[in-house]
This record gives sequence, structure tokens and C-alpha cells, in this order.
Amino acid sequence: MVNSNINNLFDFSKNPIWFMRQAGRYIEEYNIIKKKFTSFFDMCRDVSAVTEITMMPINKFNFDAGIIFSDILIILEALNIDVEFVPAKGPIVHNKNYDNIFKSKDININYGKLEPVYQSIKEVKSILQTYQKPLIGFSGAPWTVAAYLIEGTITKDLAVVKELAYKDKALMEKIIDVLNELIIEHLSFQIKSGVDLIQIFDTHSNVLDYNLLEKYSVGPIRKICKELKKRHPKTPISYFSKNINYDLKDFFEYIDIISFSSSVRMKKYINILPKKIVFQGNLDPINLLVGGNQMVDEILTIMDDMKEKEFIFNLGHGILPKTPISNVIKCIDVVKSFKSLA
Repeated sequence: MVNSNINNLFDFSKNPIWFMRQAGRYIEEYNIIKKKFTSFFDMCRDVSAVTEITMMPINKFNFDAGIIFSDILIILEALNIDVEFVPAKGPIVHNKNYDNIFKSKDININYGKLEPVYQSIKEVKSILQTYQKPLIGFSGAPWTVAAYLIEGTITKDLAVVKELAYKDKALMEKIIDVLNELIIEHLSFQIKSGVDLIQIFDTHSNVLDYNLLEKYSVGPIRKICKELKKRHPKTPISYFSKNINYDLKDFFEYIDIISFSSSVRMKKYINILPKKIVFQGNLDPINLLVGGNQMVDEILTIMDDMKEKEFIFNLGHGILPKTPISNVIKCIDVVKSFKSLA
């Protein structure tokens, strides 16, 4: 049975829709705010800016949910690990001493450094309540955060982090364990602050072989979700991964929503995954960027495939910076206008 609280958050008869990275560079007003800050994380720490940015796509497009404006790497600040966002390159983790941090007997996690995230959630939630729309919080999964941490700058095949996983299992396990603890608390604080739903992003788990997938991706996420369900049983949990291996034992006992990447046809998984799972996805962000009849046809195919399933329309990954606003408006219109003949 679908988590009853999801039905309180989304009216599936009205084709709910929101986008990953819906508050971002494709919106002109976002770029105006961004120019006021010297660094990306300075902006993420500014409660007023985060509130305005989070609400921007709600006010502009009337999406069915807000997602708090933040970043999966912000949790590294709680470990005193600096992250720099470089234009055209992306995040760079200054990780020269990470092994010393994780080899220490007593690792200090300073959750106070994440307090601006929780204050922003409280502020946005107070506004969204008048819109009667849910607020989504999120975190990266341990493996994906570890990949950025260990690599510094992500490589194409993630060879650096995979090499460590094979060469120094003790250190890799310690990193995953610490990140597990940090992510559990970070998501729990978000829920206590007012988010209605959380999404866990394990974007880079698709590079793992079967054994490493269980050890460093599925196992840790299962532990996170199990603990969160114990603390916050009514809060739905959404899971995103580019991996398409869903033979995951009891994993889905703790998952309420699967957010699919664009690499799969969701219809194939209706009879594979538990019926209680709500599907979310999965238009290719490039398709949204290009627009036109091709985009409309793909949206209609997805909607038709999902006509008998509890479903939230989304992208298969984050919206791209050069995406035309007109394409976003058209996409929403097509989704909202779709009427099932079933």
C-alpha cells in the first residue's frame, strides 16, 4: 500500500510534477541573486536567498512541490572539509587531509555548520503552507558523497574512489560509516525543521560492481532509511540512482518513491517493484532543452505508460542551465493536460 502521507502530499489525479534542480541557472532571476555572492556555499548559507530561490519555480511555474535549495556536498562542511564550485568545472573538494580526518579515533561532526539549511527549511515551510504544497529535503548517499570527497574532482569512470575501495577497505568502510551517521542526522534535522519528504541521491552508484554496490551503496542507504523510518515513520523517502539493478532484497521496505533516471522505461518495472512504490521521472533533460514535438511525444509516452500507476512527473536528472523557459511551460502544460483513457 502506498504510504498514506504521500497521498496527503500529492493528488495523483492531477498529474503532479516537479523537477530536480528546478531552482537553478535556467531562471534569469536566479542568476541575478547568484551574482550577489562570492561563492556558491555563501549563497546556500543565506536564509533569505535560499528562501527566495526555493520559492522561485513555485511562483513562476506552479510546480507541485518545492525542493529546498542546497547541495549534497554541503554536509562536508560539518567535517571541516572545504568545497569550491568552479564555473565550467563543477565542485572541487579540497581533500588533501581527508584520510587523516577519517583515521582519527574521535571525528568531530559540527552540525552547527549546517544550521542555515534547517533555518531555511523553516522559513520556506512557513511560506509553502499557504500554497498547500509539500517541501522536499535531500541528501547525497554515502557512496556518491564519498566519490566527490575522495576524487576531489570527479573523474569520468570514478577510478580514484573505486581504487581506494579495493585497496584500503578499512578506510573506505570508515568513510562510509561516518558519512552514514552524518547523513542520517542531516536528513532527520531536515524533517524536524519541516520538510515533508526526503530524496536520497546516489547518482554515482552505477559505476559499482554487484558486490561493491551492496557494500557501499545499497547497504548504507538501507541503514539510513531504516533509521529514518524508525524516527520519522510518516515521512516518505524517495530514492534516485542511475543504477538499474533493483534486485535488492528488503531494500524497498523503507523506500516509498523510486526516482528513475532517463536510461530506463519505467513501465517495465511496474510488475517488478512492490506495488506500494510511487514512480517518479524520467524525461531526459536534453529532451526538455530541445523541446518541440519530440519532447511532447516523449512526455505523452511517459504519461501513457504511467496512467495506471501512482506517478510524479519529473526529469531523469537535473534540469540543464540552457533550458528555455518556454519548454518548461510547455512540458508542464502537456503533463497537466494529459487525461488517462484507462
